[in-house]
Amino acid sequence: MMTTDTLDRLLPCAENDDLFQNPLLEDPSTAQTAAERRNQAALMRKAEGLCLGCPLLIDCLYRAVIEHDVAGYCAGTTARQRQEMRRILGIHVDPENFDGFAGATPSRQVNHDEVLRLRRCDPTASLDSIAQQLGCSLSTVKRHLRKARRGEQVGQPKVKSIAPSVEQVIAAYRQVTVGKVIEHAGDEAA
Repeated sequence: MMTTDTLDRLLPCAENDDLFQNPLLEDPSTAQTAAERRNQAALMRKAEGLCLGCPLLIDCLYRAVIEHDVAGYCAGTTARQRQEMRRILGIHVDPENFDGFAGATPSRQVNHDEVLRLRRCDPTASLDSIAQQLGCSLSTVKRHLRKARRGEQVGQPKVKSIAPSVEQVIAAYRQVTVGKVIEHAGDEAA
């Protein structure tokens, strides 16, 4: 049950989960016929009305654009609109890694310096043993050693980006959803 401390009722998306989880809203490409596209447009208008009336719209929009790559219709926007907003804001949000929850081991980056350190510690050790120590493939170890021999730069320095402000997200929303109005504390309805 999705409720908040300030609400004594369900949020519109939770109360109307059959609407928000409708395949036509979850994946817009499923609308093939003219009738399906009309139905999809009607569902979107209904969902949009519910979102625009939700007291958590601003927070939901911010999180759906900045923090999570949400599928389907959320915060009065489609997945495509949120992607366009991210482009405007100059940010990238990685999709959730559900493989980790399922117990699958995701591929991970092997530390280039660690490969070189292990090789320097024991130059007679086989490359296969280094790969086993690092939990990677033999070809990964060979690739790192080749790059070191060539003097190639490995990896990109991690630059921590500053997340856009709520106001910037709202401005991007207004650009993408021309004519739609959402209110923000301290912000006049546009």
